[in-house]
Order: sequence, then structure tokens, then C-alpha cells
Amino acid sequence: MKKRRILILLGLAASLLPMSCNEDFLETQPLDSISADATWSDGALSQAFVFNVYSFLGYGGFEEEGLASLTDEAMFTHSGRGINVITEGSLSPAGTGNDRIVPQWDELYLAIRQANIAIQELPNSTFEDDGLRDRLLGESHFLRAYYYHQLMRYYGGAPLIDRPYGLNEDYSIARSTYAENVDFVTSDLDKAITLLDGKEYTPGRASKLSAMGLKSRVLLYAASDLRDGPTASAKSSVLSSYPNLELVAYTSGDRMSRWNAAKDAAKAVLDETMGYKLDLNAPVSEEEAVQNHISISMGGGSAIGDPAARSELLFERTHTPLFTVESNWPLGGIHQGINNDPNGYHNWAGNTPIQQLVDDYQMMDGSDFDWNNPRTCCSSLYQ
Repeated sequence: MKKRRILILLGLAASLLPMSCNEDFLETQPLDSISADATWSDGALSQAFVFNVYSFLGYGGFEEEGLASLTDEAMFTHSGRGINVITEGSLSPAGTGNDRIVPQWDELYLAIRQANIAIQELPNSTFEDDGLRDRLLGESHFLRAYYYHQLMRYYGGAPLIDRPYGLNEDYSIARSTYAENVDFVTSDLDKAITLLDGKEYTPGRASKLSAMGLKSRVLLYAASDLRDGPTASAKSSVLSSYPNLELVAYTSGDRMSRWNAAKDAAKAVLDETMGYKLDLNAPVSEEEAVQNHISISMGGGSAIGDPAARSELLFERTHTPLFTVESNWPLGGIHQGINNDPNGYHNWAGNTPIQQLVDDYQMMDGSDFDWNNPRTCCSSLYQ
């Protein structure tokens, strides 16, 4: 009994001693997000962040409403999609149509903000791979330039924001002129060209050639009649009465110098890569012509295409979910087949080529199709 009393007293004494409590379990990390410090200290996480900037590209022209249906090549068979603002020329601030066809202002600026974050953080990132850092920074400059070039195409001169805004800042900013937008975009592309020079080509990712090609496009648009103030005003009563012409066109400067800049940019791309069989100086055989057509259509690199045809692809959208926010519906991803294959095979036949386009294709022997020639228009009836 005495021994038991001693043990109880010792237990009580121990309970009176000061005790330390480990409260580290309260310092938890979120399971659904990654901190900025972690992101920019790890190459893989930094790359994942930039991949998200790519996601705003959408399907790159492979949406259900195909680009062919915005031209005289095809018709989109489903009504009520807002595609008519392009085909009817009725696009306006009040009616921008389908957001998969016309890039939306707010979505483009969300993409630009993400690119601005990457451009701000990557130079100070602490992961060890300098080559990856340069590549990601080059891709970010390219993507910011691409999204701004979309703003210029559809909306004219946009506010130029080159950094991510923080809380409680003054968010008001005036629109910049069209000329200022061109200068900003080409400056971004020049940085991308330098940073991506020598980097390994990866399908679906920006490259030096991607940046050079986009620069050529931007400068070509800038030199056009539509973007030369005096020329555009003389040809359009709408533009001649527009009070802010500087937002959509050059109102001063030497137009010839703009044409020369566009020419030099295009020549630089050709000097870098001559494209696919641009050196042909005579017609090829029927068999080779068919193979060339297949190779370019398939983008090269396929079992039936010539890998050299990939030189035609300056910037491509791959048919993978890597850079795209995919939908949750069962089809998922890019579903070109069900979008466009015949509805008799349980598909939607969304974009159907017009008859004139079909008729433009030549016969197997190279002769032109002619409805008045039974040999061409009705040959299938005699087989």
C-alpha cells in the first residue's frame, strides 16, 4: 500500500511540471493549391503555371464551329450559335457572337494577367535549370504577344498592361493607340525570339519560329489598307467619321516603312525554314502530288505523311488535353470526329463544305471538274 501511495504522489508531481505542446499540426498546407514560393522554386511547377497560360488558346480553330464556316468554304449547320456575326458582317460591341469564335475582351485580359505573372516571377525564380527558365520566359512573352495581337485584331488599340495588378491599386488605364500596340507586341516577340533561339522544338509549344511567324503576321496587318488611317478613311465612311481613328489605324508615319518591315519579317521566316517543297521548279507526278497533299494536310510526322511537312507548322495546337481546359462532358477534349462526321453515322455534321468548294477539286487525272461533262460529273454512275 505504501508503494502504491508513492507512485500516485509521483504521478501527481509529474502532472504539475510544465509541459510543452507540439502545435506543428496546426501549420497545414492547402491540398488544392500551391504557394507562389513553391511554384517559382521548382522547374516543373513553373512549367505547369506557363502551361495554364497556353490553356486560353482554346482549341486553336478546332472548335465545333470550324474556321472554314467563317469563310465561303463551308456552312455551319446548327443555328443559334452566334457565328452569323462573322458571316453577315454584323459584329459589333453589342453583339460579339460566340465566345469560341470571337475572343472575348475579359478572357484575353485574364490570359494576359497570367502571362504577366510568369514574366514578373521567372527572372527571380530559384530552380537551377537556366535553359528551362529562358524557355518558359520566352513562351510567356510569346503568349502575351499573341493575346494582345488578338485584342488588336478584334477591338483595336487596347490598354497595355505589362505587370499583374495587386490589391487596392488604381485599375483605370486609357486605351493605347494601335501603333503603340504594334510596338508592344513586336517588342515582346523580339524577346521571345531571343529567349527561344536554340531551344528544342516541341509540338504544341511556342518556338523561335512561332514568334517570328507571329511577328510577320502582325506587321503585315499593320501595313494593310485597313490600318493606314488616310487610306482607310478614304475607303470607309464609318472610319472617316470615327473620332478615335488612332485606336484602329496609323494616323501618321511612313507607310512604305511599314511594308518594308512586314517584308523583312516574312523573309526572316523563310530564311529560317523554307517550308515544305517550296523549291520545286516543275510539276511533279500525280503520285507525288497526292503524297505532298496528304503530307501537308496531315502536318507530317504521320504514318502516311512526310515528316518534312512539319516545317509548315510554325505554331500548332496538338490534339491532347495538355494545354487546354477540357470540358467535363463524356466526349472530352477535341472531338473533331463527332463534330463533323456524317450524322448518318451518329455524328453531328456540323461544318459541311459547300458544293463550290467540292467542285474546285480536280479529278484523279488532273482535269477540272465540270457538271456539263458526263465523264467528270457522272463518272461514278458508270463504275
